[in-house]
Amino acid sequence: MRRLVDEGLAGRRIVVTRAEEQADELCSLLEAVGAIALRCATIRVAPLPSYHELDAALARLDDYRWVVLTSPNGVRFALSRVELAGAGAGRLDGDRVAAVGPGTVRALAEHGIRPAFVPVESRSRALAETLSPVAGERILLARGSLADPAVARILLRRGAREVDDVPAYRTVPTAPSASAVEELRRGVDAVTFTSPSTVEGFLSVGPEGPRLLDGAIVASIGPVTTAAAREAGLRVDVEAEDRTMRGLLEALGRAFAVATAGLETEERR
Repeated sequence: MRRLVDEGLAGRRIVVTRAEEQADELCSLLEAVGAIALRCATIRVAPLPSYHELDAALARLDDYRWVVLTSPNGVRFALSRVELAGAGAGRLDGDRVAAVGPGTVRALAEHGIRPAFVPVESRSRALAETLSPVAGERILLARGSLADPAVARILLRRGAREVDDVPAYRTVPTAPSASAVEELRRGVDAVTFTSPSTVEGFLSVGPEGPRLLDGAIVASIGPVTTAAAREAGLRVDVEAEDRTMRGLLEALGRAFAVATAGLETEERR
């Protein structure tokens, strides 16, 4: 089955809507199986106008039982503020860090930090629902500006004494570049969406946006992104079971394998 998945992707033109600095992992995975990865950033990651709130929280790290980081960007921005304060990343010891997803774990490892808690499912809500201990604890949640607001509510519902829900960076939806739109007009085999903001940015191209998806498989990384796409009037053909870049790749491969098998069946009739 794995061979069929990989073969199903070979030669396919697949759109990657992640921010420029986040696109490498999925593009590399696609190119490794012979797909053509088309970079079409529909979001950009930007600093906050002010870091007063995050800096104040990081200045009292010892007060928190857990520091929750939900993305590689959260790691990058939070640790850069720790280092600017002169404390060094080592002050954020792994015993108090909880992280979502393999990308976040890898970003922490680059700083020598091994998180004490990683949920089985690569979802922020899964972390909020399974993190332990929570009751009576103070928790710092350092996240993107558009991250799921339910995470803090779930932690508080589970008995956390206090959750400081603090943005560490901004996620800004942005229209695809003119060159990316030209590639879309040439025709693509699939488009990948990895967050609600990637959907929003894609559709900011205007009325032409949905038409650019005609004939393409639309792939989503998970239910939150799927819901955002459908609410915006887009169909979603396939959703990753494992909410990682590799899981998205495998979901796409299976979709193409099924589509190819269906065509071959039709041709034999």
